[in-house]
This record gives sequence, structure tokens and C-alpha cells, in this order.
Amino acid sequence: MDVTALVARVRDHYVAQFEAFANQQRRSCTRGASEVKLRLDENSELYQRLYCVDFIKNDGGSEVIELQPDTILTFQKINGCFGAVALSIEHLRWDDVVIYHDLSSLPQDEIDVWFRRWFDPNDERRGHDASLSRVIHSLLIRPGVLSIDFGTAAPEALMDLLALLERARATNIRISSSRAEKPPVL
Repeated sequence: MDVTALVARVRDHYVAQFEAFANQQRRSCTRGASEVKLRLDENSELYQRLYCVDFIKNDGGSEVIELQPDTILTFQKINGCFGAVALSIEHLRWDDVVIYHDLSSLPQDEIDVWFRRWFDPNDERRGHDASLSRVIHSLLIRPGVLSIDFGTAAPEALMDLLALLERARATNIRISSSRAEKPPVL
């Protein structure tokens, strides 16, 4: 299977559910917004302590609501190559992507550029009337592991990250999910 097509299909399936979720949340409150960015306290392990919540209601008090997808797409494990990198995709949940890599360190400058583009901390790319921000919602970096909620970002966000890891000379990448529970499969 074509990895780019798989990534696009998984992303589009998730984003369709996200749009329905955001619309339902807007109808259920008098004040609220989807994809609101927050700076977390100094104890946060998220990259730059930034997080984008799926939806926040503000009807007398703030309430963060996160989408729990009704369905996910499943497929047989994929083994192949991404350029010079051996690539294995076991599971792909757009809101919970875990990338295992064999690099001893990441190129910090490139990670910063990728994050600025795909998180867009200052909402420079989001139009006032846009229903989706097209950004990732979080990034967590640990030795040998990247955990990303790709939110409503385009499929290119994942492909750009894989290209970044390849340029950094990763030789093995495995993509999975941290979620033990599984919603119904489609």
C-alpha cells in the first residue's frame, strides 16, 4: 500500500469526525471554540509547553472537551522504506501517533522549524473564518520516541517529520499508537 495514500486516508477519516464533533460542541454551548492553544505550566513535558485543545466551552466556566473518535481505520502492518529508512507502520491513529526511531539525538533546529510550521504557535496561518486550524495539537519528545497528536494538520505534517528523521540519518522508524483501548473499527 502507498504510505502517502494511507496517511491521507487516516487523516481524512479522523478530521471528518473532528469536524462533526466541533460542530456538535458549538451547538451545545453559548460560548466555545475549537482548536484553542494553551501554554501549560513549567512541569509540562510537551514541546515548548504548548497544547491545542480540541474544544473549549466557556459557559460560566471553562471546560476542555477532547474528541474520542467513534471509529478508526485498521490495516495490516506495513513494512517498507521511506527513502533510506526502514519503515514499519503497525497502527496509525491521527490523534495518537507514536514514532520510534534509532537516532541518538534529534536535530533541534529542524524540530523547531517543523513545530513552528505545523503547530503555528501564533496562529499566523489560520484565517478568521476557517473552521479548522490545520495544526498539530501536541508534540512530546523522549529519547528514541516522538508522540504527536496531529490534530487537523495536513498529511504533509507526518510526511515532513519522516523526511526530517531521514535527513538526520535514522535507519529504522516504527509508527504505532499509545492507546490500549480501541474504538470500533471501520
